[in-house]
Amino acid sequence: MLLSFLLASCAGGPADAGAQSAQPVFIVITKNPEDQVDIQAENGAAQIDIQSPSGIGAASFELESGTMPENITLRLHLMGLEGFRLTSARDQISASVSGEANANTQTILSSGAESPLSPGDSLWIEIAIVSEAEKKIPLEEGYFEVTVPQEFIRNAGTLFEIEWIDFYR
Repeated sequence: MLLSFLLASCAGGPADAGAQSAQPVFIVITKNPEDQVDIQAENGAAQIDIQSPSGIGAASFELESGTMPENITLRLHLMGLEGFRLTSARDQISASVSGEANANTQTILSSGAESPLSPGDSLWIEIAIVSEAEKKIPLEEGYFEVTVPQEFIRNAGTLFEIEWIDFYR
């Protein structure tokens, strides 16, 4: 069963804030009721923290009001990231981080054909392990920081989805 809840960023602004873009308000639907999503948005950027006790999940984000952020960073609090998918009506990007060397492989699905992505591509997803402890998989502390490509954000319009798998079972 899908759990739907509204997440609004609480951002106060100066009296002349009308000249600035409106802060985004998203409707978030998670696949698993126990998954928690927290969105902090300000100055054209959004940070989305995701806690997923099972390690496998999905969430859709629909912009209800305001302006889609130019920069979106996801913090996935998982032990691994063997599967990650970022989907919009136009683009579907898959990524995987595995092994001791934290190898990052990515593909894009377009017109029914899957093609590899390289670090210089405009749809390449930057993925980093953020931890004060050892940065190895399985990640004991910390999170995976996923920077959503600006090209993807521009193409997405008002709706995008993410899926994650810490480890294939």
